[in-house]
Amino acid sequence: MNNITTIIGTKENITEDVRIFSEKLTNNPEILIITKKDIKDKVIEKASALFFENNTVLVLLDPERELLEEIKGQLVLLKEKMHIIIYFTTAAPYTQSPIECTTIIIKKDREKRIKDRVLALLKKYNKVMTDKGFKLFRERVIDESVLETELMKLINYVGVKKEIKSGDVRSIVTETHEENLLNFFDVIAQTDKKEMLNTLETLLLSGMNLLAIQGFLVKQARLMLQAKDMEEILKANHDYPAFSKIFNKWKESIEMTPLDKKLYLPYQKTFYAYKLSKTGQRFKKKDLLSFLNMLMDLDTKIKSGTKQDRIHMEHGLIEA
Repeated sequence: MNNITTIIGTKENITEDVRIFSEKLTNNPEILIITKKDIKDKVIEKASALFFENNTVLVLLDPERELLEEIKGQLVLLKEKMHIIIYFTTAAPYTQSPIECTTIIIKKDREKRIKDRVLALLKKYNKVMTDKGFKLFRERVIDESVLETELMKLINYVGVKKEIKSGDVRSIVTETHEENLLNFFDVIAQTDKKEMLNTLETLLLSGMNLLAIQGFLVKQARLMLQAKDMEEILKANHDYPAFSKIFNKWKESIEMTPLDKKLYLPYQKTFYAYKLSKTGQRFKKKDLLSFLNMLMDLDTKIKSGTKQDRIHMEHGLIEA
């Protein structure tokens, strides 16, 4: 049986708060947020439905007390079938649910909240982080929902060392958007069309615009094609230490330095190149070329001012 969770937060942090707590409730949550005017009808509709995905999370935003009293019976039935979050902003006139539930109060100051979470996890594993390291970590990890995952990468990376420095962060933590977009390629490789569209939605909600997503995907597709040319060597060195050694030797053997290093695989950070190589191995070269052509065609359509940019992107992903 699922519990109903009440979260007391702020309007500015609704999306992030809901995503973080939904991911604690279930894997790959399908989040449905309902606002005041639609709550009653949607709850009654959902309560009468027979089948649900077991990863559904229903979020009621700022419901009135009277409304909660009215739909209390349906919510009690629904919590047997799905996870329910009642989210109150600080502007809500009533912040105590008349329904039995678990209540969580979120700190308003987002930066203090993030710092407290980082310090708590570092303390748990007997680690400390320098001020420069924390500053760089915050610059690279924008999405609060992946904070603990990225921090655990760092903790595992430094091993027995107690102090985490900015150099460690630079070596192991890719920028959040790059990490999410690499994961996007994993989803594309699985040809799971529903998950592709969900991942695109997540990237857009995180603040990336469509042209930026297209640009990142073009860059990564090109880098993966370069990795394909070295695939036999890189594949033979499949664990990170072995990959790092052969990759750095390859980089040192290149005599000419290109004008724009970020477009070439040998000049990527070693761990990032490793992840690109691993992801690229899941694609055939012809499929990467086809995908790159689709992205270049999309670039032309977006820059020509079409009003259906997202539709073109979604169609391209489904057909890829």
